[in-house]
Amino acid sequence: MIHFEREVFDPVLIEEMLKQFQHVNIAMNDEDGYPYVVPVNYGFEIKNEKLLVYVHCMKRGKKVDLLRKDPRVCLEFSAFNDFPDRPYKGHRHDYRSVIAKGVMRLVDAKDEYETFRRGYELLYVCNDRPITPLESRKGVPNMYIGKIECDWNDVTAKSEFPLRTREDVPFVNVYEVEEDTTPFDIRDLIVTAKERQKKEK
Repeated sequence: MIHFEREVFDPVLIEEMLKQFQHVNIAMNDEDGYPYVVPVNYGFEIKNEKLLVYVHCMKRGKKVDLLRKDPRVCLEFSAFNDFPDRPYKGHRHDYRSVIAKGVMRLVDAKDEYETFRRGYELLYVCNDRPITPLESRKGVPNMYIGKIECDWNDVTAKSEFPLRTREDVPFVNVYEVEEDTTPFDIRDLIVTAKERQKKEK
């Protein structure tokens, strides 16, 4: 990574980033050798040093066919903030991104009701919608919940603006703050990143 100082390691900050995104792009392995990518809504939780991501899946279609043959997936979450006419601290844009590798399991409510219900409810929560209780529906929805399990070591995150606290994660509205041409002071982040690189060698 060229701009290693932009990498985000703190699980608290990564969790806050995941709350900001609107959708996830899921890359699956297609038989023709090209990735097959689908954007979907998602819910998530972090448990036992794993990122668990939940998505909805119809019970038939290309996505399901590919996952049954190869459940390995790569997830891409991102958001971009562009302000070319109002430079801020030497930048004309800002971004947040999270990449994760994992394995997706298709959960059928008939077999794993509690896991299905957990993913179903998190899909509502992460989209800021009131939960429609599964028990109140006329029958269980005819779909799968895809549960993607990612080891924390397979999760990477980046931000152009420096992130130190939860409050730093949302984008700055540069049109509502005073003009500022002074670059960010990221000396502490550079030191931390270099120390981390030494430990990993």
